Amino acid sequence: MATPPAESAPAAVATEQRALVDRFVKTINAGDARGVGAMFAESARFDSVGRIYSGRAEIMDRFLVPEVIEAGGTYTLLDVTPGAGADRVVARYDFTTGSGGGERFTYDCAVADGAFTDCVGRYVG
Repeated sequence: MATPPAESAPAAVATEQRALVDRFVKTINAGDARGVGAMFAESARFDSVGRIYSGRAEIMDRFLVPEVIEAGGTYTLLDVTPGAGADRVVARYDFTTGSGGGERFTYDCAVADGAFTDCVGRYVG
């Protein structure tokens, strides 16, 4: 009788990537816009459900500051998994707005030199 193939262990998230995701959640939940901005490369790109933000300043000024920090939003990190490439990490969040609404989504981000360089945010059920 043939031996069934061994199940492979799930790939681990790189320590640097996990630390950046954890720091992002802590810093944005604290309302620290300067600290959050420092986690994005100057030339970073963020696709938030089809809305494209190019560069750190635009990501912060047009997205994360008005829609999260100033809105009193809170992220709850549900899990972190490796992305499609070795440089990518996928974090799944519950997000609660300051007015009590909620959403669940993922951020699939590339990380280089300790910063997010390209993120794709999508709603999930």
